[in-house]
Amino acid sequence: MTDDRIGRAEACANIALSKYWGKSPRGDNLTAVPSLSLTLDGLRTRTEVQLDRTLSTDEVWLNDKRLEGEEARRVVDLLDRLRQRRGTADRARVTTKNDFPTAAGLASSASGFAALAVAASQALGLDLSSSELSAEARRSSASAARSLFGGFAELPAEADSALEVAPPGHWDVAMLVAIVDAAKKPVGSTQGMLHTQRTSPLYGGWLEAAPKVHLEVREGVLARDFARVATAMEHGARLMHATMMTSEPAVLYLRGTTVELMHEITERRRRGSPEAYTMDAGPNVKLLTERAHVAEAERFLREFPGVLGVLVCRPGPPASRLVLDGELAQARRTEAE
Repeated sequence: MTDDRIGRAEACANIALSKYWGKSPRGDNLTAVPSLSLTLDGLRTRTEVQLDRTLSTDEVWLNDKRLEGEEARRVVDLLDRLRQRRGTADRARVTTKNDFPTAAGLASSASGFAALAVAASQALGLDLSSSELSAEARRSSASAARSLFGGFAELPAEADSALEVAPPGHWDVAMLVAIVDAAKKPVGSTQGMLHTQRTSPLYGGWLEAAPKVHLEVREGVLARDFARVATAMEHGARLMHATMMTSEPAVLYLRGTTVELMHEITERRRRGSPEAYTMDAGPNVKLLTERAHVAEAERFLREFPGVLGVLVCRPGPPASRLVLDGELAQARRTEAE
């Protein structure tokens, strides 16, 4: 018979405006450079964690598929760290669903591990702060540290946890995701990152340039200066992909449509459209724009040859617990009294 110790949570993916690519030599999944991201309300992950003393091992389900071996390892590792905090060995059944393509360069691991940290801590009865949850999520996926926070979040270089830079309502912008390829990417982010560090002759230049790009993006976001953010964000994306492409063998995520969109968005901004591109470790293009320009930007992307679909996202909320049925009933009883 299963226990009733259940946690449910929801978190949004985030897209980095200034990128991190590379791990710190200090280990513990710390990042080599700082990053700043926008949490997106249109890319959500929901996770349920149910403790069950009858289980001999953890069960991990993602989008109705059971994960085994290495695919489940990072999930189990996070559960183990939280179980150690609680002083229990009880196993768990983890059920996660994304409402957007998984492992396609859309930061599904960020929202996934942020939601897992919140849900698992709830199931275990842990009362952890946002910073503590961010640190636990970061140890499994560095970008997940930022998904604990809404709006604009920053993960400083070698920092244990992320922090909020500005809330969702700070700047009336939108991020449109142009799906170029929804398939699982051939090289995972961590694998590609470590390979780039070992083999790219440009990696040292990236370590020097990335903090300067980050500072430009950060100051541009705080000032709500679209032109400043656009220039720095695009420069950072190109720098990051240049290090990947010059590794040996090359880590090449971009597709022909990706590059054509980069050209076209640059030209459209030259003609006055508030549009700027970025790409994470994948081929899909993220277009940052001002809210008043969303309809025109969406039309442009949907009509562009090779774009399979468009997701329109606005600044999203922090990761949060989802109210359980029992909690909702108790709340209603309290209100009635």
